[in-house]
Amino acid sequence: MPLGRDVEPVLDHLADRIARGELVVLVGAGVSRWAGLPTWKEVACALAKELAVELERAIPDAPLRFTPPDPREPLSTETLIRIGEAYRFVLGEERLVEALRGLFRTDHLDRRDLPLHQLLVRLSDHVKAIYTTNFDDLLERAFAAAGKSFQEIVEAKDLHEWKYDRAGRRWRPRYPIYKLHGSLDRPGTLVFGESDFQRRSDLAANPLDLRFASDVVGRELLLLGYSFSDPNVRWLWTKLRDLGVLPLACFVELGESTDLDLAYFLKDRVTRVDLRAQDREHPRELLELLEKLLARCEGPTSAAAARGARRRTARGRAAAGVPARRRRSRRR
Repeated sequence: MPLGRDVEPVLDHLADRIARGELVVLVGAGVSRWAGLPTWKEVACALAKELAVELERAIPDAPLRFTPPDPREPLSTETLIRIGEAYRFVLGEERLVEALRGLFRTDHLDRRDLPLHQLLVRLSDHVKAIYTTNFDDLLERAFAAAGKSFQEIVEAKDLHEWKYDRAGRRWRPRYPIYKLHGSLDRPGTLVFGESDFQRRSDLAANPLDLRFASDVVGRELLLLGYSFSDPNVRWLWTKLRDLGVLPLACFVELGESTDLDLAYFLKDRVTRVDLRAQDREHPRELLELLEKLLARCEGPTSAAAARGARRRTARGRAAAGVPARRRRSRRR
């Protein structure tokens, strides 16, 4: 379904924020759905089936049995994180990591399976960083396929060991992909169970949370493929509100909002952008949204803005009495 006219002013606003260097992007599991990867709820429900069998063996005398939830039914955040915590306790950390790696396998995917991630790589030319709560490596694969240098920021040591590439006589920092919930390549960084979220309950407890909070203060946040029910980011939002530095945010939602939804999100300075997607697994409306945003950043409007900036610079030089640069004559 084509984007509605109500989306155009939002795109203009986002392009303006990008031009000012004031937009930060947060990528959620919905973006990876295009490539067939599961949502957090689907992962928890898959683990719950295995957990139920092991619980019966581990606690044979229990009067009631845990019933694995259906991913098609509503599931509270508390239940989601309790399943992860119980799985880790009953089956062990290694088994949990092994199960997550199996559910988030990406080695069979082709670059053509990642159209949303390819657009995000292009968008990275215009925003200072991309944050994600995803465990998978699809962003990294898309950057590598495009030949763009990047670095994963997963834990505190990555902030101390910033990576650079040589560019002539200068060093250029590699583009940062911040993985707020860790990476499967580093199991100790994963944020999945209840105890993981409890460790992140203090803003000062994790340097990545501090960096995220610092980056969004005074800027705007674009949330893509993301559920605003994520407990860690919801906590960050609450903390930023308490500090009086709550950022503006644009939350792209597949579906339609009620007046209650709109009012609830506006309370947190979040504007919902409804995409009436016919296919929620492969929402072409989201592709169109990013393509139109990129057109505003890469197209004639962007070039005209650059020409205007050059003209203002030239006028400033003239006002300051600095001689204009002489153009080299071309030989015919």
